[in-house]
Amino acid sequence: MSEQRAPSDAASPAVHVADSEEREPLLSPDEQQHEQQHASPQAQEAPTLSSNVPTIAKRLTPLLGLCLGGACLLLGVYILYIILHIPGIVYVIRSSEPELTSASLIDTAEDSVVFSAKVRFPHWKRGPASVPFLNITLFHDSDMVGWMCAKDLEISGPATDLELYQVFNIVDQHAMVRLVSATVDSRRITVDTRTVVDLSGIGRFLPKVGVRSKVNMAVPLPPLTENYTIHAVSGPSVDKERGGVTTMAAARVSIPVKNVSANIDAVHFDISYHDIKIATARIGPINVRTGGIAEVPAAINVREISSRSHESALEDIVRSIASGRGINLKVSGTSAADYSTAPMWLRRALHRTSVVVSTGLLSMPAGDLPSFDDMIKDIVIDRFYAYWSAENDFNPWIGVSGQATVQLPNPSGADMAVDIESFVPHIQLLDDNKQVFATVDAPTIPFVVKQVAPLKFMAACDFDRIGLNVVQDREEQFTYMMQRALVDRHLVVGVNGTLDVVLATSIGKLRIGALPFYTHVDRKFDSECTGKHCKSSSIDADTARTPSALSTSKGGPKPGRVPELIVSRMHIANTTKDLIVIEIDIDINNPFNYGAYITDLAMNVDYKDLHVAKVGIKELAMDQGAHKVTIYVDFYNHPEDPRQRMLFLQASMGKNMTIGISGFPNCTSIAPLEASLRGFSQNIDIDFSKLKGGSSDKVVSEFPKVLREIVFHLFNIAVEATVVNPVSGAGIWLQSIEAVGYYKGDIPLGTLDYDFTVNSSRQGSAKSNGLLLPFNQAITTPRLPIVANDTTIGWDVLRRAIGGTLDVDVFTNVQVLVGNAQFNVTAMGKNAPVKIRL
Repeated sequence: MSEQRAPSDAASPAVHVADSEEREPLLSPDEQQHEQQHASPQAQEAPTLSSNVPTIAKRLTPLLGLCLGGACLLLGVYILYIILHIPGIVYVIRSSEPELTSASLIDTAEDSVVFSAKVRFPHWKRGPASVPFLNITLFHDSDMVGWMCAKDLEISGPATDLELYQVFNIVDQHAMVRLVSATVDSRRITVDTRTVVDLSGIGRFLPKVGVRSKVNMAVPLPPLTENYTIHAVSGPSVDKERGGVTTMAAARVSIPVKNVSANIDAVHFDISYHDIKIATARIGPINVRTGGIAEVPAAINVREISSRSHESALEDIVRSIASGRGINLKVSGTSAADYSTAPMWLRRALHRTSVVVSTGLLSMPAGDLPSFDDMIKDIVIDRFYAYWSAENDFNPWIGVSGQATVQLPNPSGADMAVDIESFVPHIQLLDDNKQVFATVDAPTIPFVVKQVAPLKFMAACDFDRIGLNVVQDREEQFTYMMQRALVDRHLVVGVNGTLDVVLATSIGKLRIGALPFYTHVDRKFDSECTGKHCKSSSIDADTARTPSALSTSKGGPKPGRVPELIVSRMHIANTTKDLIVIEIDIDINNPFNYGAYITDLAMNVDYKDLHVAKVGIKELAMDQGAHKVTIYVDFYNHPEDPRQRMLFLQASMGKNMTIGISGFPNCTSIAPLEASLRGFSQNIDIDFSKLKGGSSDKVVSEFPKVLREIVFHLFNIAVEATVVNPVSGAGIWLQSIEAVGYYKGDIPLGTLDYDFTVNSSRQGSAKSNGLLLPFNQAITTPRLPIVANDTTIGWDVLRRAIGGTLDVDVFTNVQVLVGNAQFNVTAMGKNAPVKIRL
């Protein structure tokens, strides 16, 4: 490319067609003669000068006239030449609209911008043509910004690219600054161009032509969120060099222009909210590829909190985002004196301008976040107490203290300090129509969260009393929520409210008041267990250990411990043929710091659709330590129903069995609880082997012992048993017994069949009701004859055990009269110790 030069009217002999002056044509000789003939007499009478002019002058006059006429003729011919080329010039102008094939920004300097481009002329239908000289000057608000020129441009045809390597020379940097800043502010490019074109390539003698034009073009908006992806995120981390915290990331942006490439130096921006500077951003260097993809690395540094107004700006940002409102951030270039590799005119231009960016342009896809259950670890309940009485039936309250570990996902390696010094919630409960039906009292002691590792927190609470207050005339919605949770096992509730939070972070202390939040709880509890989420109720070893699994704090119960239960009293209050009313006192030693108070509650108990009992309490008040609880049981007698015998048999064998519990009308005096439980039903799996005493991990550490001793007399082939009746109140008579003894489960030893109502006893004559078992007295039965088994194996076993004890499995069917109720009990005693005597 030849040497470039600035445009100058003096340096260019171009003829401006639009501005050329009009010239008056000369008179022909005939017109001159006619004018002389009609001249006035005074003019004819005037003396002529020809007589005074020398002869050589007379001869030069015609020569000069001929020269002037020839020059005018040549000028006319040239003008005619131009006129004849006007159609071609117009065609060239119309058909020479270029189409950009590709472009590349090569360099930006203080006084120039270097770029290359490929253009073609798709509407060009003439043959090859050349443009010897082209000069474009750019003006903004009448101030010259810069210029560029090109020489010897060859246009071959519509399918041929014209390659350009150009340098735009910046003449006035202040004008360049104004142009860039105005373009960023208005998102429009408004410039005036003055182009000088040498047309001699179209016609050999055509002059240079100057063309003025105005460009007013919109700049595309930033790409929408779906047109870019964020990757390579790192941080936020403490920035020891600049202070505050810095997050590194890169964006892959899809731009609408597919044939432009560029390498743009890094630039720095200030990010402000309500004119408060909150962060700085370093964008670049940016690499734009011709495929329409731009790689944009970025580093955002959030400044340390320097004033109350700065803290208020951050507080407002967090509150607006939490409430779903959009925020507007102002982005502008940093001070021109700040460090940057960008040219001074670009830094000054970006510093003069600002762009408002809304959260809609900054939003990123949330992706799949882990469940809340996965983030909470190591729950420790130090104290829990729930209170609900009939007097305040719509306003129960709880007290709770404990801690939990919350591990947030940290895929970007964040390393910054965030402690929640104070966390006070103000909670409302919403129904399906998002109407408030209850409020929750704010705790008097704030929730405290301390960071123990990057994005790993230890949350602690100590709430003395948090009450639930049902809004007046909204009691029905509260009852419906409870009923759906208890009966349908479907908890649906909206939780709305605000949080007062005080954060101690790496950028300083931040107080956020009335931070809004809303969550919708929708969880179903089915009748199956899947994975680690158990969906059924089951009383077994795992369930019994649940409190200890949650309680590992200092001073709490040891792993494996559960509340100890001792049945201290059983009293029969009333009996009929079909009903036995029993009061059972249970001593409970609760090693945990949790408890509850409830005025009254009763539930029905079924076994294989047989209504077995109604179990209830009249008042339950329990916290840590020893307590006595009275359970009231209405046992419904079904002596002829085999399901009742099966119930006792399974319980005695220690096998799992399933019972059903259900509510009924007036099951409690607490109105909302009664309305919720009247339709409640649930099956519960019970393993009686886990309820028996004898081990520290059993729920019931001591049962009243009924069978004290069994003695087998080998010589008489008879057995006698010593029993103690632990139940007070009504009289209990043993009426008949049928039993079969087995050794090691399959070796028969003998059978027993005895009717106490017709046989006499060593303790006195048997009444018609059978053998009376007084309360809390040891009674030994008469020797009951045994029909020994004929197998020699059984006799050998008995002979070897003489003087000792033999563990025998006894299958028993006993008929008992309890007050006025007679029922049959079928039981299986495993490994019952039997003394073998002669």
